[in-house]
Amino acid sequence: MTDEPIDTDDQIVEGVLPVRPEEPAIPAPLTFKAWHRPRKQFIREFQWTYHARRLISNQRGKPGLNSPLDRPDVRYLNLPGIDYLDTRLIGALCNELKCQLTATGFLAGNERNPQVARAKVREEGLIESGVISDHSHTLPRRLEELADVNGRTYQEIQRRGAFHIVNVDACGSIAPPSSDHSRRLIDAIHRLLEFQFNSHASPWLLFLTTDVRPDSVAKEAVVGLWNAVTQNADRDVTFRRMIADIFSLSGDDQVERLPRSVSDPGTRFLRLFSLGFGKWVLHLAERHRWRVKAHSAYCYSTTEHGNDAPTMACLAYEFRPPPPDHEDPFGVAAPSNSAPISAPGQPDSMRIATKVRGMTNLDIRMAENVELNTEMSHKTKRLLAEAGYPEDVLRQV
Repeated sequence: MTDEPIDTDDQIVEGVLPVRPEEPAIPAPLTFKAWHRPRKQFIREFQWTYHARRLISNQRGKPGLNSPLDRPDVRYLNLPGIDYLDTRLIGALCNELKCQLTATGFLAGNERNPQVARAKVREEGLIESGVISDHSHTLPRRLEELADVNGRTYQEIQRRGAFHIVNVDACGSIAPPSSDHSRRLIDAIHRLLEFQFNSHASPWLLFLTTDVRPDSVAKEAVVGLWNAVTQNADRDVTFRRMIADIFSLSGDDQVERLPRSVSDPGTRFLRLFSLGFGKWVLHLAERHRWRVKAHSAYCYSTTEHGNDAPTMACLAYEFRPPPPDHEDPFGVAAPSNSAPISAPGQPDSMRIATKVRGMTNLDIRMAENVELNTEMSHKTKRLLAEAGYPEDVLRQV
């Protein structure tokens, strides 16, 4: 024990006054990323923006996209990253179509994180310039947290939804082998689908971009998704034969065993996953009498050189609600049909298979079409320049 007197003033300063605040985070430096390549601009333009334009144009003025102020609010949920490139394009599209975009984003981290600091600056800039509405907000959380229906994230989604466009642009897998159900995007997507089916009354879009390799997707998830395919194949011999044709099987009796026989990364595994995911989504939708229209699917490689087996799937689905139910509570009129709605033309399940079979490898397409590659490169540079990227990064596009 020391004999030196205690300085009571020091005690007051240390115990009562607030801690000196940390230095504010400096926004992250802007460097070239994989999603700055021309092929990703193709996805932004010919998948995301293209289908968003069609949806908004077709629904504007209808009950699901109407406003007494003549500026309908398009609600958009996404993973914006630090650049908000897709938010910027969809927001500009909404302005062109006399709508406003209210974006709800997910970006985990706190305000001292340089990545989050950069994102905040970018989001505020888009709000101030009128590209997105001032009701837009990026939540400092992971989308995976949506799986917990009792959590704050789900409550926030309930408050801000339902959404006209959902864009899950994932850098990695939606079902990694090492993750439990509370840390997987596929569980969040399931929860989000159920929310949308129960809360929405008009068509909406789902975009999914995800890493699809045998070692990045849990085997039990692949088997579970494929069970949705085999269930359909058991009921429809035409569908079963189409699956056998897509995977060049010697007999349609091999359909059930397909997940065990496809073990290498590339087109076959991408098709396996994409078909399973599409059929899983369709089965979930049919439980609520919604229809699913699959749109064109794309893929590309995320290997070091970007010219090997494709590993990234880019999928798009349009959901259409069931017709209004006009049941007669007194039983005078004939009861309405409670079966899933149907439509003329190709069944939803067959369309999903057709789009998977025709999946386009963008690495090959860009290499073969120099003019298209150059156009997408120029548009990417303009988008990055507007976002503040320096010239040395633009030269790498």
